[in-house]
Amino acid sequence: MYVWSMCNSQGVMRSLISGRSRTMCLRLQQSRCDDEFSLRKKQNDVFKTAAKARCETISTKRQPKGPKPCFMVEGMTLETVTPIPNVVNDLKGGY
Repeated sequence: MYVWSMCNSQGVMRSLISGRSRTMCLRLQQSRCDDEFSLRKKQNDVFKTAAKARCETISTKRQPKGPKPCFMVEGMTLETVTPIPNVVNDLKGGY
């Protein structure tokens, strides 16, 4: 059984109290927050070495996504909707 333990000490009243916490390694998961960053870093290094071989300088900054391209909706018929007149003095609440 694989166990990962961590020792820590805490200062209390001029003395140190040591503690230990244990966690099973099966419950630990590798963090995926840096996967995109590390992949982009490797790709940028490849791009930089290729550009350096061609004696060029490139920008490896991320660019924001632009707006979506426009399109026309064809084959649709327009439907005109007229509002119902507002009757203020109607006590029944009907039309």
